[in-house]
Amino acid sequence: MSFPTKDNPKMVRDEESIWPKRSEREQRRRDAELLYDFEMEFRRQGFLADPALVYDEEHDLFRFRDGKFAFSREHANWTLLRKRGRLKGFDSTR
Repeated sequence: MSFPTKDNPKMVRDEESIWPKRSEREQRRRDAELLYDFEMEFRRQGFLADPALVYDEEHDLFRFRDGKFAFSREHANWTLLRKRGRLKGFDSTR
């Protein structure tokens, strides 16, 4: 979900991004947190939540209907999410 800066030159200042540099690990964690927060908010607001996902309240994470781990606030199974088509429109490098 990292956004390229070449599409928006105002996002770059002296060839440096205005956003702080993050490690790949930290960016993956932030992406997982964002995914988790979106899904939780969709459910709270009564919007159409992703029907392929089930919230595991005991462990505070989302699973696919077959029981496989999808994502939590800190981690995500990016490979399986991508394979099952759950990341359309997101950065495909993860």
